[in-house]
Amino acid sequence: MIKIKKYANRRLYNTTTSTYITQDDVVNLISNNEEFKIINAKNDNDITAQTFIQIILEKEIKGSKMLPQKLLKKIISSHQMSRSNEIYNFLKNITDFADANHMFNLESDGEIKFNPFDFKEYFNNKIEKNKNNKKKDFIKSN
Repeated sequence: MIKIKKYANRRLYNTTTSTYITQDDVVNLISNNEEFKIINAKNDNDITAQTFIQIILEKEIKGSKMLPQKLLKKIISSHQMSRSNEIYNFLKNITDFADANHMFNLESDGEIKFNPFDFKEYFNNKIEKNKNNKKKDFIKSN
């Protein structure tokens, strides 16, 4: 596992390569499925999640829309109502489900090949055809 130290001046230091890295390098580590942890250089506290939030914030400031306002409001209000554990578990379940997505994209026998997040496409393409041999449109578009 790669250990990255974050210093008070916001600089990130990759202890494996003995080099300073940028937030873009952290994004590349994520994209490459590298295992790493970001720690506060002063007290060795794990600050990986806080660094990820900072990356998201800076991308939002630059105009990238990553998180809908409605979701952010829900997170803030659930914390205000002492329900942060519930929102954490909910988001963790979504993440676990997304991680399981790779199982559905494996085409072992040609049958299981779908994106579980695209329910409309799945149901409209995989449900039995009607009498006229046309796809039934079980889920209508908005």
